[in-house]
Amino acid sequence: MPKRITYLEKRDGLARKDFRTHWSTTHAEIARALSGVTDYRQNHLLESAPGLGAGLYRVDGIVELWFAADDVVHAGFDSAVADRLMVDEQEFLSGLTGGPVTAGAPHAPWPFKLWVLARWRDGTDNDFDAVDRWAGPLSATFDGALGRAVNVLVPGADLLVRAALRREEHIPEVAISFGFADEAAARAAASMLPAHVDGVQGILTGLYTRVAEELVII
Repeated sequence: MPKRITYLEKRDGLARKDFRTHWSTTHAEIARALSGVTDYRQNHLLESAPGLGAGLYRVDGIVELWFAADDVVHAGFDSAVADRLMVDEQEFLSGLTGGPVTAGAPHAPWPFKLWVLARWRDGTDNDFDAVDRWAGPLSATFDGALGRAVNVLVPGADLLVRAALRREEHIPEVAISFGFADEAAARAAASMLPAHVDGVQGILTGLYTRVAEELVII
């Protein structure tokens, strides 16, 4: 099932609560009509949560979109609905960069997540399995973890960017999420994670971790 992840940067000067409100209501209502989308999750990063890599990426929100089939992905992004989304983006965003990822099927809702964003080290392969072998046992060490999901940017793929918005020049090439039922468990996992990064530092660099609240739109 095709999936795309997009990283959002809120508009300069916009309060975080206003960013959340606009994205989860006005913008979400437009996106509901996007052709071919089977699942749409918004991940609202919590500014006050502890994490690694402050300032590495300009990310305030993470979009997860799953599509019914490959042939409907471009149809969804080349439509009147997509045009409306682009107009509305300027109301609450300063930056937007996304792309297709290798990933699993949609998981059950996870109210809170710990996200780990990173890039491949020079000379390493795009090794989905190696990352998953690290994330699987790690998930088992987190109290209350509901599961994990690994997303790897498709090498050489065309990125989703907007002429009117900033782009993330170093888009994360790996995005791992660990699911939790409550914020406290996600924060506890975030505080534990720095002790476990040695297991993946041989292939990943630029690790950035943040807790987020997930909203299921579709």
